[in-house]
Amino acid sequence: MSKEPDTLMLVGFMGAGKTTVGKEIARQHHSKFIDIDSEIEREAGMSIRAIFQEYGESGFRDLETKVLANVQTFDGIVATGGGVVEREDNMTILHESPATVIYLHGNLESTIGRLLIEGQRPLLEEKSAAEFFRLWAQRDPKYQSVANFMVETIGKTPERIAAEIVALFSSNEDELALLQLRSEIDAFDRQIFGVIENRMQTVEAVAKYKEKFGMPTVQQGRMTKMRELLKYDFENSEDVTDDMIDKIMAILTDAAINKENKQLKR
Repeated sequence: MSKEPDTLMLVGFMGAGKTTVGKEIARQHHSKFIDIDSEIEREAGMSIRAIFQEYGESGFRDLETKVLANVQTFDGIVATGGGVVEREDNMTILHESPATVIYLHGNLESTIGRLLIEGQRPLLEEKSAAEFFRLWAQRDPKYQSVANFMVETIGKTPERIAAEIVALFSSNEDELALLQLRSEIDAFDRQIFGVIENRMQTVEAVAKYKEKFGMPTVQQGRMTKMRELLKYDFENSEDVTDDMIDKIMAILTDAAINKENKQLKR
């Protein structure tokens, strides 16, 4: 069996679910949990908002660095703040940390969705979508560089993510890489079906357009041309074969036709 880490540290963007997942890991694993932001408030004797108002971001980051250094040997789960990678001193601490660092990785859409669920709409209104994307893109490689493992979070409940992390450290060394890869595959599968769902929503819009202009539901020439283009695009792929393209496009086409027909009958 692999040795379970004394300190498990979660990093990731705001809204990644670090605190929620950290508490769930602690519950499932019967271990202790601390949140760095809460520790900063305890150290300062005031709220995060008050720290920013009185000492500014620089003062907050000073406290964050101090607390981060102190929790490297905490016997349990540590949730860091989303901006912990903004300071080089913190990056050095995390790189040299004896703790096992896990990056809870999602995408911008899932991150914003979680922030909305958590009631962080004012925070979202302070930044444009472009600003959020730019910040996410800047921090993503930093999280990856300090992490020992990356766990995909897209489409997963906190309980599922926590269970994956607990399983990660209940496995032998040979299984660790496999579990990491399976986590990535699960995330890809969810993205695929998310894209299919978006595709079907577009199909509905197409059906309305066809109805408006009296166009036929099935346009065989266009569908045939699409398959030919896909086969051309992937002609050098060993994995995406012509047969696979035909089968998948047949499924998608049948689903689209059925949806369009239902839409037109309303």
